[in-house]
Amino acid sequence: MAADSSGRGYDISQWYDSKPVKLGWLGMLGIGVFWVLYQRTFGYSHGLDSM
Repeated sequence: MAADSSGRGYDISQWYDSKPVKLGWLGMLGIGVFWVLYQRTFGYSHGLDSM
């Protein structure tokens, strides 16, 4: 998946390579993994079966 700026007014790689975007994606991914592990560990015993 190459960053191609043809036909656009901006270079999308500058946006995707920015630090806030990476921190945001890592944050959401971390929350997702934490939530799955939390549900697998505590969810069933507390009746919070949302899987």
